[in-house]
Amino acid sequence: MTLGARWHLPALLALVVLIWLPRLQGPPDLRYDGGVYYILGTALAEGRGYRILSEPGAIEAIQYPPLLPAIGALHERLLGTADPAVVGPWLRVTACAMYLAYIAAVYAMSRRIVGPTYALLVGLITAMHMQTVFLSDFFTADVPFALVTSLFFVVAAWRRHGDEAAPKPHGALEGLLAVAAYALRTAGVALLAAWIMESALDRRPGRTALRAAVALAAVASWQGYIARVKASPEYRQPAYAYQRADYQFYNVGYVENMRYVDPFRPELGRVSPAGMARRALENFRLIPLSVGEAVSEHKGWWRGQVGKWSQKVPALAMPESAADTGLALLSIPVAAGLVLLAIQGYWLFVLYTVGSVVLIALTPWAVQFSRYLIPLTPFLALALMYLLAEVMRRLGARRSPWRIAGRLAIAAGVSLILLQQVYTLYTSFAHHRERAFYTDAAGQRHKYHLLFYDRTWRLHDDALDWLARHSRPGEVIATSTPHWAYLRTGLPAIMPPYEADPAVAQRMVDAVPVTYLIVDNLSFLDVGRRYTRPMIARAPDRWSLIYFANDTGPRIYRRAVLPAPAAAAATPGTGSVR
Repeated sequence: MTLGARWHLPALLALVVLIWLPRLQGPPDLRYDGGVYYILGTALAEGRGYRILSEPGAIEAIQYPPLLPAIGALHERLLGTADPAVVGPWLRVTACAMYLAYIAAVYAMSRRIVGPTYALLVGLITAMHMQTVFLSDFFTADVPFALVTSLFFVVAAWRRHGDEAAPKPHGALEGLLAVAAYALRTAGVALLAAWIMESALDRRPGRTALRAAVALAAVASWQGYIARVKASPEYRQPAYAYQRADYQFYNVGYVENMRYVDPFRPELGRVSPAGMARRALENFRLIPLSVGEAVSEHKGWWRGQVGKWSQKVPALAMPESAADTGLALLSIPVAAGLVLLAIQGYWLFVLYTVGSVVLIALTPWAVQFSRYLIPLTPFLALALMYLLAEVMRRLGARRSPWRIAGRLAIAAGVSLILLQQVYTLYTSFAHHRERAFYTDAAGQRHKYHLLFYDRTWRLHDDALDWLARHSRPGEVIATSTPHWAYLRTGLPAIMPPYEADPAVAQRMVDAVPVTYLIVDNLSFLDVGRRYTRPMIARAPDRWSLIYFANDTGPRIYRRAVLPAPAAAAATPGTGSVR
């Protein structure tokens, strides 16, 4: 090991600390999926089972595997409270520790394959990827899953290279980490499958059978639990009519949600087998762009740079599509690197990476591909560096115009990626790290910061805080942010029905019955407007506008006319983490 190489890992970890220092205050971001993970953890900590406490009836959850909620539950049990104001800062410290371990594992994994210099580059690309940094702000499974899969390949590298200093037995460690990956995300099934296939390709039937048994036990445990929930009377007779509708993506499994042409527009109908095949082919067409994003930055940042270039140098102006084309082309050397890795016998690595990409392409959520590929960033970046290392080796040390040009081109390309990442990090922290507030159980308000917490979110949270002060226990909210609303108000909260017919939608919310209807102006999901505005417009006498700050913020409506009693009316839950 050279003297310079000794500083690679400390330098990477110091970089991670610098990225985390501005973000260690307050709880993690509990918007989006973060809220449901936290609520599930609270249910486990309180001994209530694996339940979504925000839902009327506190229904059993079947979408997300339980390992991350269990980590949250452990924090709550140790601290003796479910209050995010108390538990949250400790979850942030844990998230920081996981990020440090993640980057260390990525470097250790990469060093075995491409050596210290290229491993440093893989570590830098992974650590500074803004989408990875953003997701690490949330209490979600993305980074923990990436950590566990990277650790798995560190152990696999010990086995492959016969490291005598490595802990043994390798197989038990690999199995434990593979099962943990599946317990964090269902996508971990790709790692289990690759693990089995590797031993099959090595013609080791005994090992193949053992690995298959371990994988089968893990998958059967989770899927058996799901089958038990689906067969239960509670699932078949939900607390309200559409609680287990296939479009209620937090309340049902992935398979049910994927049956739609568009899960966010169920009125378009179910997808046929032929339609599913067409969707998969279309998704595969989008994969090269997403792979390019995974080893550099999201296309939006590159498009911004192209736009600035065109403004500053009109004579050499480029269309916005040039950014997308460049990112798609970046997938070619990544794919070539995977081919070379396969030729060199790194089958486990290639099988997992390719299998994961195929699994992602089969889902209907193309807009989420850039997120789904984030745990694959170190693997895709390593494939890229493996190709570059091979090219540099073939160019040799002799000086010639072609060799010098090739080396300069490689250095320029890698430098461009890293410079864009540095710029994106700086811009995000300087201009998109916004002030937010949370309230503890004693009613004290505390300041902290969230990334990409824009004005619409601030106004949305102001409205939720107002509602917390003016509502009564047990009243039900319908909103596109039900778990976040529950955490801020303590009130049961549900999604509005995704019904194009406003009369049907009205009957459904009457049967809950919903007390408050929030029509938001958030950009991430428009169902809070698309399906609720027609319902209010059709029967304005049924809803009274009680909160309206300005045109940018949400509107809160309170039921003005009580619905007729219904036999299937919900029993509102009373759980709260405030």
